[in-house]
Amino acid sequence: MKSRRAILGTAAAVCVAGALSGVARATTPPAGSTPSPEATVAPLTTEQPLTKAKVTLAVNPWTGSAVNANIAKVVLESKLGTPVELVDIDENASWPGLDDGSIDANLEIWPSGHAADYETYITQNQSVVDLGPLGPQAKIGWYVPKFVVDAHPELATWEGFKDPALAKLFATPETGELGQFLMGDPSYVTYDEQIIKNLKLPLKYVVGGSEAALLSAIDKAVADQTPLLFQFWKPHWKQLEVPLVEVKLPDVTPECLASAKAADGNYACDYAPDNLYKAASAKLKDKNPDAWALLSNLKLTTEQQSEVAGWIDRDKMSPAAAAARFVTAHADVVAGWLAGGSTPGTTAGTTASTG
Repeated sequence: MKSRRAILGTAAAVCVAGALSGVARATTPPAGSTPSPEATVAPLTTEQPLTKAKVTLAVNPWTGSAVNANIAKVVLESKLGTPVELVDIDENASWPGLDDGSIDANLEIWPSGHAADYETYITQNQSVVDLGPLGPQAKIGWYVPKFVVDAHPELATWEGFKDPALAKLFATPETGELGQFLMGDPSYVTYDEQIIKNLKLPLKYVVGGSEAALLSAIDKAVADQTPLLFQFWKPHWKQLEVPLVEVKLPDVTPECLASAKAADGNYACDYAPDNLYKAASAKLKDKNPDAWALLSNLKLTTEQQSEVAGWIDRDKMSPAAAAARFVTAHADVVAGWLAGGSTPGTTAGTTASTG
């Protein structure tokens, strides 16, 4: 989820593709004008003809996913002669695609929302393979702007929202007497509606429609000093720009983890921390061994992914150009991915915590 989601931000409206040949072409701005971020990207040329089996990568509707996929595309095409197709798809629909091989890899899985998928596709069917950790550690949660907690310290915990008068501070014309709880993209795996119901909170679950809409709502709430309760995650570049406070939810219990796996609607806890991991179709290893090895070894730090996400969301670079900029600037990192072995890692210890 999810940051979804994750990391790092993203506007569902951001275009995610771009052929490598046109990805990082530097241009000379007119005299006296301010160059666009993309104009500062050094040209990146393909070093090999694209002769190997095409690889299809999932791009889920958050910027972190676009960052990973576009960086992988640049490296696979420019270094390994592998053509890459990026497919916009939600995180749930990615699993059947990995299962049947129509999608070769998804490079950012949030385990807190996919314990059942891990069990079905990776453990039981063995049609999907855990390619090991992506790198960033993340967590989904409930958030309010800091000024809300400054004025009402009791709203730093979910118990403060049991008070109808305090919950009503978040009301909108759409929610009436109830406080609004705002969600971003409707495709994200979320337990928020269940949490509200099972904790008997006077809140109404509202879907904003996209991460971009959620980011706009956060900016407006801060500018207007209007209370806002919403699902968000860390790390996210927006957290560095806007003071936000995570609302304390009930601790994660084995019962909640079992509920999440069973999808029985009884979830009433916080979200478990997420060690993001990569998943690939088991067919990819024979189809394109070099791509399999590269994706197994690809890792990004939280800071690296957040930096590229900021170029996309804040600086309005295309994901393709931002990825080319990263690959050019971090040749040593890319060389490490290419030099590594082909045996995937494992996140079994991480996913076990989510059921």
